[in-house]
Amino acid sequence: MFTLTLDAPAVGAARLRLTGHLDAVAARDVLHAAADVVHGGCTRLVLDLDGLTSWDDDATYAVVGCTRLARWLPEGVDVVVGEQFSRALVPTQQDTARSSPDDRGADTMAACHAS
Repeated sequence: MFTLTLDAPAVGAARLRLTGHLDAVAARDVLHAAADVVHGGCTRLVLDLDGLTSWDDDATYAVVGCTRLARWLPEGVDVVVGEQFSRALVPTQQDTARSSPDDRGADTMAACHAS
């Protein structure tokens, strides 16, 4: 079972939390949600993969697709991963994996205003 939740850890930021099993169908949902964040005018996207229990190899394109959205987000894309997934899911050619207590602990809801 896969769950995707969206919240706002800071003003202008959106966080997509993924839990469960990431398959190709779920990966498309993740990409659509990330595109909606960009379209909504947010300045930063946090992709939190720490709750994933498993994934299909074909579904990893969702992580790559989300990191490529950074060009349209002034503050970029942060990928939060647990130790077990850091090399398997996050592209190694980019330094996009940043696991920070600030990214995980803040549950403050903040508006993401469109430009």
